[in-house]
Amino acid sequence: MTTDTFTQFSLTEFQKDLSSSDQRKLLRWADCELYTALVRNAAGHEEPVVIQIDEKSRYAASTSADTLHNLLASAKLEEGSEAVIKPLPLAELARNAHLYGVGLHIVDDGEGDYIAGRTTLVLGMKAVVETPENKEVLYEAEIFFFKPTNDVHMLPYGSVQYWYDANPKHTYTSDESQAASIYVFDDQLDWSNPLFPDLPEGAMPLSTLSPSAQAFFERTRLPLLQRWNDAPAEPIEPELLYHNSLIGEPLLSFSQLRAMVDQDIVPAANDIILKVAKTVQLEGEPADASERWEVKVSFTTPIGIKALFDLDWVQASLCQANTELPNTIGTHSASEALRERIVNHLAWVFLQRGRSFDVARFGECLDGLFPDQVINSDKAYQPDYTDRRFPCLARFQCGEYPVPVMLLGQQGGNYVCQPLKDVDIPEKHAPTSIPGRSSFIDMTRQTMMLSNIGERLVLPTSLIDFPEAWYEGIRLSNQNLKSKFVSSMRVNTFLSELEQADGATSSSAKWLIAGCVAVVIGVIAMMNL
Repeated sequence: MTTDTFTQFSLTEFQKDLSSSDQRKLLRWADCELYTALVRNAAGHEEPVVIQIDEKSRYAASTSADTLHNLLASAKLEEGSEAVIKPLPLAELARNAHLYGVGLHIVDDGEGDYIAGRTTLVLGMKAVVETPENKEVLYEAEIFFFKPTNDVHMLPYGSVQYWYDANPKHTYTSDESQAASIYVFDDQLDWSNPLFPDLPEGAMPLSTLSPSAQAFFERTRLPLLQRWNDAPAEPIEPELLYHNSLIGEPLLSFSQLRAMVDQDIVPAANDIILKVAKTVQLEGEPADASERWEVKVSFTTPIGIKALFDLDWVQASLCQANTELPNTIGTHSASEALRERIVNHLAWVFLQRGRSFDVARFGECLDGLFPDQVINSDKAYQPDYTDRRFPCLARFQCGEYPVPVMLLGQQGGNYVCQPLKDVDIPEKHAPTSIPGRSSFIDMTRQTMMLSNIGERLVLPTSLIDFPEAWYEGIRLSNQNLKSKFVSSMRVNTFLSELEQADGATSSSAKWLIAGCVAVVIGVIAMMNL
């Protein structure tokens, strides 16, 4: 055959830009096409050939088709499969290599080079796009993977993306302002479908963006070259479908998510650590003030990730009054009933975050696990860990504003609730039946303010309902949620190690470093658990 060479790609010039560490220079090669080695199986599905050199997995690409034919001449393929050589953009190869955690081996005129890590991240997941303000911004895209309900109601891969400014020159002392992060969604889809997840506030329709931004969106949502399986090789299926009498019908989608949390996230009860310490008395606090404890939950997941959750402050007497909780300061293990509650609590948080794209931090996702005061009740919330109805995701329908809440328990005709998002609701929509309604109203702004941080309130059961679409609708895939949980916990572990280290590093520097780690981990964990 005749050798066909893409003259626009030069490995020598590419290596010069690579050594310069200038991401914008590197991105000028993103649209260059290279011949790629693939295998087509008997069903017609094509996947890149993965070769091993120096124990590193990599895709094979070249400016010459003959080079790849020679490479595959002696390769043993599965019966019914055949080798295929076809041109693909470098950006497409890099994106797949990055997401699947492999490298890319490029051969040009007898010379070769191996790229991976940061380089495939830049070429595959970044682009310079023009903003509505006519500025050029180097954005990095995070793509969401969805779990479909069925073949009729589903969201294509990449229908919603999160873009953030990836310019490494931005620092807290830099005069150059950082572009705002944005969510972008395909507005040709019917987002009024109740089975679709809620779009993030301020999400931008794709059709309103610049041509360069639209091209970046379309590039990053192309189907992956390899199969993306939401389930592991051995699917995690629940032994029994989860049933909650408050909701009614058994929940298949939630049951599968809960099974994943039970198997991959939460270890045995004896391996769940509760560290209880007495809090320092605040300045000006009465000497006879109730004793408070700091309770910190941690464990190592069955997949080997250390999970550290945010501190919780609990009134000591409330903790001592609950037979499932520690009654002294020190280090304790969880009871079986508490472990069961942790599994359910995490699974419900995962479900809600999978429908709201709120996946930045998981350190606070056990908020509401322990006893607490209720802001509009004289009676404290004391969880009954044997009551299988709680916790439970539900909807507080406040006029035109549906507010997701976690039901934690019940006090008479009221549910003890924890709001799962910050929301300001016009005062006229706030039901008059809410106990202590005036304590939530900001009279200056004429709004009812609800917070998702450390807030417990009681709401009449008549104001709570359980929309079916919230439980069986489209959401982020179980694998996607697990990856984001792992990323968040790695950052928590990093921060914890910084806190324990010598105080030579300033607080602001610590958060700057942590922010960088969060960005890096949040991207690479997607496919590479």
